[in-house]
Amino acid sequence: MIEEPVTTADLLEAWREATRAAELAARLATLALESAEAADQNAAASDEIAVMAQEAADAAQRAADTARKAALRALELANAARSDRLADARQDVADAQVAAARAGELYHKAEAAARARQGDGLKKVAGRWPPRPIVRR
Repeated sequence: MIEEPVTTADLLEAWREATRAAELAARLATLALESAEAADQNAAASDEIAVMAQEAADAAQRAADTARKAALRALELANAARSDRLADARQDVADAQVAAARAGELYHKAEAAARARQGDGLKKVAGRWPPRPIVRR
């Protein structure tokens, strides 16, 4: 093969191309390093976000457990209160029935005593007892 002599201009052009290629390679290396650092930071941020997400999930689970316990306790208290109120209401009804029966007995005794005091002084009006009340207009 025949070699052609290289001129100074050719060497200068080759040197310029080599310098541009080296500068381009340096810029690419810098960009690659910055990308790697950004990826590392993103990975670290992603790890932090994952940890925070897990902590938030744990806190939500604890809150749900607490809410569930509170709801069950409220249900227990409501049932107990309802049972107590129902028992109290039943007792009140029974007491009222006893009081009504006692009041009826006292009324009948008082009525009998009043009749006994008056004797049979009350007259039957037109065969009806008790007589109709007199209505004045």
